[in-house]
Parts: sequence; structure tokens; C-alpha cells
Amino acid sequence: MEEKSKEWYELHYSPKQWAKRLPANELIPHHKKLCRERSLSTRQNLEGQCDVPYGPANRAKMDFFYPKKRDVKSPVVIFIHGGGWQKGSKENNSFISNFLVDAGIIAAIVGYNLAPEASMDEMVDQIQEAVKFVAKKFPDSKVFLCGNSAGAHLCAMVTVRQWINPSLATQAMIHGICLISGVYDLNPMLFTSANDALKLDENSASRNSPILILKQSPPTTFCPALIAVEEYESPEFIRQSKEFAEALKSFGVPCTYVEVPGVDHYDIIQEMFDPEFSLSRKIVEFIDGVSKY
Repeated sequence: MEEKSKEWYELHYSPKQWAKRLPANELIPHHKKLCRERSLSTRQNLEGQCDVPYGPANRAKMDFFYPKKRDVKSPVVIFIHGGGWQKGSKENNSFISNFLVDAGIIAAIVGYNLAPEASMDEMVDQIQEAVKFVAKKFPDSKVFLCGNSAGAHLCAMVTVRQWINPSLATQAMIHGICLISGVYDLNPMLFTSANDALKLDENSASRNSPILILKQSPPTTFCPALIAVEEYESPEFIRQSKEFAEALKSFGVPCTYVEVPGVDHYDIIQEMFDPEFSLSRKIVEFIDGVSKY
């Protein structure tokens, strides 16, 4: 295998460098502003229940948003935000609820402690606690996990843990996962500046890499998966998404892989505010399909 430089890893694991619509230095401020505005609108217009604690950590809280028409069996989607495991908040991701609630789905937007305050192991444990909390709160509902970027990785980790340890499913069964623009092998992160805060080493990176876990411990149970990646993304993110989808299929996991045209790492999430956005529709279709059974 060709040895790659630290600069190569820095470029290929920096999604803002691969967007086409704005210069990299303008992209993040624009993204944050739009997410903040759309999230404020969502909180003002949807029925919600905010800052519900699910654990003892200071950011271990979640916001629920409810459709006007629902029953005890309405599906619940737990959304885990991105931000490189170091940034982001549930408050700036409320807008994700809009397309879910429009489809009659309950949305749970999760906050969690970030690096360097929290280790990768601790973040994964927090998301596991969030899933258990939601499953207990909605015992008759099918629970789905959805996340973007770092959030996609955390969703995959919690789900894979359940697949190789079925006793976890008795506490909180995950019925389906939607992973958007994720990284599923963390070892390349060791060679990026992001690791200054993440403080991963080879052991912690490998034990928190869903694709490596599955290769060592094939799943004894599983649920359907939807894996999405965007056109204007780093080739490494695309490669990792494809390889994870292929790995899931090789173990018999029903997995749909989608490449969304015309968007980058940031507007693929921004546009999910719109129920008519192609990925929004695809996710609702996926959830509806699983919920029927």
C-alpha cells in the first residue's frame, strides 16, 4: 500500500475542501447560519419537548418534536449530529425534525459531550444511553437511528455493538439505521489535526471502527441500513461509505447505498429541512418500509 503524507490525510478528511459552491473559509459560517435559522423556525413551529435529560453528562439531553397526528406506535427517529466529534449541537440541528414530523414520525435530536471533554468511547456510550432512553419512553414504537458525518459514525458504532451483542437489543432494539456522509474506519484520523482533540491511538481507533469490528465479529443479528453520500465529497468519505455498505451486504444486512447528486457534505444536511428533498423522501420511504413489518 502506498504510504500517504499527513497533508494527504488532512485534505482527504476535511470535507469543506471538496465543496464546489463556496470557498472553504465561507462554507462553514454559511452552514452554521442556515442551520441556526432553520432550527429556530422549527422550534417555533413544531410541538416540542426540549432539554430532556437522558444521562448525567452536561450535554446528555435531547429534544423531541412531534407530528400533530400520532399514536403509540408512531416510529421514532433518533438523530445524531455531526461536527467532527468536536463541534455542533442539538439546538442547531432541530431543523432535521421538519421532514420527519411532516411524515408522521417523532424526531429525537440528541446532544452529547464532545472532544476533548469526552473520549470516543464515552461518546459511543452516551449515544447508547440515548437509544435506551428513547426505547423506554416509546415502548410500542420502532426506533431508528440517523446521523451525519461524526453522527453517522456514532450511529454505526452503537448499532454494530448491538449486532454482535444481542443482549443489548433486549434493552433497546434498533429497527433501522440511516447513515449520511460517515467515516467507518477511524484509523486515518490518527494522521489528521482532528486527533489533537480526539486523542485516538491505534487501539481506540480500531475498537471504535464499525467496519473493523464486523470483520472481527460477524453480526449475529442485524437491521436494515440506508447509507448515503453526496456527489461533492472527499473521495475518502465516498470510499468508506461504499466499503461499509459492501461489508454490510456481505453479512446479509439489507442495505441500500445512495449517492445524492449536486450536493456537498454540508448542504446534503441543510436540504433535509425540505420534505421534498430527494434524501428526505428516501429516508421516509426507508422508515415506512421497515415500519410495515
